[in-house]
Amino acid sequence: MAIGALIFAYGVFCMVKGGTHVKNVGWRSKEEYTKSFYFSVVLYIIIGVGMFVSGFIVK
Repeated sequence: MAIGALIFAYGVFCMVKGGTHVKNVGWRSKEEYTKSFYFSVVLYIIIGVGMFVSGFIVK
């Protein structure tokens, strides 16, 4: 559950800062890598929320 919250927080951090980490390239803004930015942010938020919610369901 804690890891899910951290992943969600990183997704929000990426949205606020307007960038994301791209493999073999480093930190890039959403203007440079638009598709990677949106894919990463959506993926982080979905995984984070899913892990957080599953922590309540499994218990």
